[in-house]
Amino acid sequence: MLESNNPVTFEGLANSSAYHTFLLDEEKGRLVVGAKDHIFSSPSSISAETTQECQSGVQIPGRFSTRRDECRGQEKIFRSLINQRECSNFIKVLQPFNQTHLYVCGTGAFHPVCSYLEVGKKTEDSVFRLEPLIENGRGKSPYDPKLLTASMLIDGELYAGTSADFMGRDFAIFRTLGKHHPIRTEQHDSRWLNDPRFVGVHLIPESDNQKMTKSTCSSKRTL
Repeated sequence: MLESNNPVTFEGLANSSAYHTFLLDEEKGRLVVGAKDHIFSSPSSISAETTQECQSGVQIPGRFSTRRDECRGQEKIFRSLINQRECSNFIKVLQPFNQTHLYVCGTGAFHPVCSYLEVGKKTEDSVFRLEPLIENGRGKSPYDPKLLTASMLIDGELYAGTSADFMGRDFAIFRTLGKHHPIRTEQHDSRWLNDPRFVGVHLIPESDNQKMTKSTCSSKRTL
């Protein structure tokens, strides 16, 4: 994007907000943005042959309307925790899954959910479609959109640092997906995590063999 010297301004939509999650696909030359109830795809630059390329986007399907109604009902009980404006699906995870799909997770109106976003294999493929398959997003996305999460998908396994409960008190680092059984850090053990704020995930080589790697979640504590 910087080398092209022709950056594109991402404008979003008037009825969406909370642009918290970004994924730059340099191979396809696109920026994918996760927002409130929407996922957008925008060209990262304008080529010499193209004067303008429109951004595309998908709206989270209406099947989440029931979750929104349940969330708004809980607002009356948990007034100190839930704001009606937060009863939406805020996208928190955007990770490359394979050559044609991204793995996407969101808060799901305080009921975390995940799915697969088809983006096509080639740059010229005009595909941007959310698959109908819905997976449980617990341990991948927080319940509360105000909470931070950090994730990375490596060899088919998702490593995520996030909150795993409705109250936002059970923070952990998870390994999910893939062929192995899901694991997490010890629950409520301050020697592992003490009021963390997850900000990023980094891949650290274990040895000279590049196939042997491990991941670590970076967090910070706000005093």
